[in-house]
Amino acid sequence: MGQHGPAAVAIFMRHQTPWPFELPMPDERKTRYGTRKMTDTTTKPHADVNLMAHLSDRQKQNVRTWMSLQDTLNAGKFGAEMDAFFHPEMTYGNPSRPDLGSYQSWKTSPAELYKRFPPSHYRTIDAWAKGDDEICVYCHHYGKLTGGRYMGIEPNGQEINVEWFSTVNFKDGKIIRIFSIADVLGMMIAVGRIDPAVMPIDPYK
Repeated sequence: MGQHGPAAVAIFMRHQTPWPFELPMPDERKTRYGTRKMTDTTTKPHADVNLMAHLSDRQKQNVRTWMSLQDTLNAGKFGAEMDAFFHPEMTYGNPSRPDLGSYQSWKTSPAELYKRFPPSHYRTIDAWAKGDDEICVYCHHYGKLTGGRYMGIEPNGQEINVEWFSTVNFKDGKIIRIFSIADVLGMMIAVGRIDPAVMPIDPYK
């Protein structure tokens, strides 16, 4: 998934909800499938792949595979059930988590997020594709910090709503590459690791 970490915090300036602080932000976001309230923190289902007329049948199957992986993570199945989705040569890229390059290192992250941020619910909001073996997915991760410390912050029910994009490549029907960009800054503010008061109102002044 779009794993979250501190290394590229300064890059990500997009806001998320709900905020523990008062900051200006859009109330809603439009997708091709309707308008989504940004304050909606429920564990909603994936977008309907059948409505994605811009995708071929092969591309739709790849998106369904990705969604099935998210459902597997939502169920806390981090063993053989998760391993079955991945090619043996799978690699992961994320500028905020350079430590998670291999599958063996990456697979520890969704397990830790599941433990610390229940219900740790992933869903796919939209998807695009290029050719038969590459998709781009726009996703959302919801949870509450109740299961242990995160980034040195004690759990107090802090809600996270992390939006991210991933490109996902397939080989022989298995996921061989994920590259993700996530709203790390918003997550760090939501858990209380970063005080938004220290952020510039106009970064160019």
